[in-house]
Amino acid sequence: MPYINIRIGTTLDNAQQNKLYQKTTSLIKTIMGKRPEVTVVHIQESAPHLWSTNASALTDEDPVGAYVDIKVTEGTNTPEEKAEMLSQTVKMLQDVVGIVQEACYVVVDDIPANSWGYNGKTQAVRAASKL
Repeated sequence: MPYINIRIGTTLDNAQQNKLYQKTTSLIKTIMGKRPEVTVVHIQESAPHLWSTNASALTDEDPVGAYVDIKVTEGTNTPEEKAEMLSQTVKMLQDVVGIVQEACYVVVDDIPANSWGYNGKTQAVRAASKL
């Protein structure tokens, strides 16, 4: 049950938003083995001037600022899967929105199974009920 928050320093059109939804969901399924039906992708757009690199606000002419936070249950993915997800997420952003800042960060947060949940049940409870 991954939650992916894509923060982007530009305004996207509907086609770009849909591509990010589809490609992100596909990557999390193929690379990290997560089920699409419980995958949430959240896009947050903001103006370039609300981002800065080296203490300088970005402009419309600068590469796009981006930050992606991927939350998954701790222990469900290997370091290699996470590394591939990081790499492919940046590539996806470049393909969909164009050139992104070199300081484009992708974070995989491993959340303990008893610290988050889905539909009112922790991941630990959901995993135990499948046994």
